Amino acid sequence: MSVSPILPFVPRSKERFRPALGTKTKMRLTEAVLVLLLGVAAVVWAVVEFDPQPNNRKFSVLRASTDDLDQLIALRALYEKSHQFELDFWLTPMAVGHKADIMVPDSQLEWLSETLRANNITYDVTIDDVERLIMQRERKPRRLNFEKRLNSENSNRARYAFGEYHSYDTIVGYMRDVERKYPDRAKVFDMGTTHEGRSIYGIKIGKDVSRTDKRIFWIDGGIHAREWAAVHTVVYFIDRLIADYDEDPIVRSSIENIHFYIIPVLNPDGYEFSRSDISPMVRLWRKNRAGVFCKKDRWFRDRCCGGVDLNRNFDWFFGELGSSDEKCSEIYQGSGPFSEAESRAVRDLMLSKEVKGKVDAFLTLHTYSQMWIHPYSHQRKTVPEDIREIEEVGRAAVSALEKTFGTRYRFGTGADILYPSAGGSDDWAKGKGGAKYVYLVELRPGEEVWDGFILDQRQLIPTAKETWNGIRVVAKAVLDRVPRSTESVRIPSTSTSTSTTSETTTTATNSTREATTSEATTTGSTTTTTTTLEPILEAPVSDTPLFAPSTPAPLLDVSYVLGKRRFKFVSIGTFVYTTAPPTALLSPPLHDVTDDVVLVEHDSEADDEEVEGARLTPVATSARRPRPTSQNRAVIVNNSRSSTIAQRLRQRQRIGRIRNTSRPRIGGTSRGSTEVNGGRSATVTSLVCLDKSPWCAAWRSTTPDVCRISSIYMRRDCARTCGFCAA
Repeated sequence: MSVSPILPFVPRSKERFRPALGTKTKMRLTEAVLVLLLGVAAVVWAVVEFDPQPNNRKFSVLRASTDDLDQLIALRALYEKSHQFELDFWLTPMAVGHKADIMVPDSQLEWLSETLRANNITYDVTIDDVERLIMQRERKPRRLNFEKRLNSENSNRARYAFGEYHSYDTIVGYMRDVERKYPDRAKVFDMGTTHEGRSIYGIKIGKDVSRTDKRIFWIDGGIHAREWAAVHTVVYFIDRLIADYDEDPIVRSSIENIHFYIIPVLNPDGYEFSRSDISPMVRLWRKNRAGVFCKKDRWFRDRCCGGVDLNRNFDWFFGELGSSDEKCSEIYQGSGPFSEAESRAVRDLMLSKEVKGKVDAFLTLHTYSQMWIHPYSHQRKTVPEDIREIEEVGRAAVSALEKTFGTRYRFGTGADILYPSAGGSDDWAKGKGGAKYVYLVELRPGEEVWDGFILDQRQLIPTAKETWNGIRVVAKAVLDRVPRSTESVRIPSTSTSTSTTSETTTTATNSTREATTSEATTTGSTTTTTTTLEPILEAPVSDTPLFAPSTPAPLLDVSYVLGKRRFKFVSIGTFVYTTAPPTALLSPPLHDVTDDVVLVEHDSEADDEEVEGARLTPVATSARRPRPTSQNRAVIVNNSRSSTIAQRLRQRQRIGRIRNTSRPRIGGTSRGSTEVNGGRSATVTSLVCLDKSPWCAAWRSTTPDVCRISSIYMRRDCARTCGFCAA
């Protein structure tokens, strides 16, 4: 038998329901809303108990908007009692105009809708069926030869299929693979054991990895179980630190002068539980798994409660704003500071002899909202003493991130731009852990996007790439604070990057570094910090040339056969460089980089059968190099078979005509090409037409619309595959 819910009472008088905003008025309004909610609680639970279709439980997500203070107070009252009604606030409203994303079971959807309407709160149903969205977004994609193609980029690289979500065991296996292949630069460590017996693994990366006297850059993710995109992004950082060592001067200098402590999954119990089922109550689990009690209802469904929000369990204004002592609350703080094994593991490592007082950067990654947050978040208008330096580096990092794909981020304290949250790991790291540059990064999507934690896997790599550009800026700031060895590669004053997007880096203005742990106390609206300072040493100038001879690197080539694309890896012939002045290499004239094309010899005999002349295919180089001047010229030797330049140009023109007739170009003429005039072939620059991502074809195979859906990213990194430029 089903019991119909009692709808909330809607006041007749609008003026009485929305009076002037005095103190007593707000108190009366809050009490009225709480009575309204609690008055229907018993009936709501009765509806759940007599649900006629318990096995077909469905969850939806509503997006509610507030236009005035009355609505905000009502929505906040609902948030504070959300655990009593099985509501999950993905986004929490903290100011008028903010939105709230609320996941609600279908048994309470009608009640919640009426409650919102009774308080004049507008809303939309953004996700009709959360479980169906999970199945669509996170099912195992058709891999084809995706992983093989990715790993073939460099046979010496540890293997990991980026762009997908993986289990904790797979992530740990990848870290061990990195350690095995790079024993001089990587070491896996065990931070402690969780409630369910899992080890919390991290990886230490840096030259002379066994040393304990270097400055430290700390990065962690996955402290909240459902934030899978943060885990993927942290693992991507590990790959960049290994793969870019020989290409990126900032990465090389960072590896040689500091140590990175990286923990991809700080909450492995919760992470693995969230992967165990597609039910929204499981997939969107937030806390750890300590103290969880579950019971079966009359239809044998699991009803679980408990766990601790690890980002409320640190000893920094513990138990105050933004946390709860209700065990079933999503922000349950725990029985006391560091009551959980995971938070204790962070504390013990941060305060160990190996790490204490050496952390110059502490970054913890979360999802979602697109925010770059600095301390302090326990209350509004509270900042550390060195806020000027923290803001300078943080804003530069946000600028570099935003320039990658145009993603917009907000910057400030968590209490001011998100909501107060006492007991966070980032605040503790700054206030008691002695870290210098401390940031909490809320990744994609933004608040205007409706899918929240169920991020489309096609956004994983773009999210990681843009965040990595921000991390490089922080790493540069850390390097400016520490002495560098004579073996380090000197970082040019003009920022360079392996990415095609321009990035902004900021040098720390001070010439000192902290030598002891800082002690912070809050007085009024500011935080004062006491530190002991010591002078920093300048690094000697390195004589290492910027372009040193090295073994040929594999490049991705595309052969066009009647409009079809086929990938294969080729190797550039022998390159011999003469040393050029750094200024000339870093700032080449624009007219010197217009046709940077290298002819590469193919060994496959099958190519002749597919495309005439495919044995000599023009391949754009992966890095744009300036044309050498007459005074100091770089010599490029091409070991190709005998063929005239005219024949090669005719072959290139013929292939281009075949492609253009079989597939129209998307978006008109590309910036990097000129139209064919008078029968002459077009000139194409390597910047536009190079596919730098070896998974471009796999994306196109699994999702034909990916070029349109992710046009900004695909136009930059997969321009040839998506047809954004001529061949």
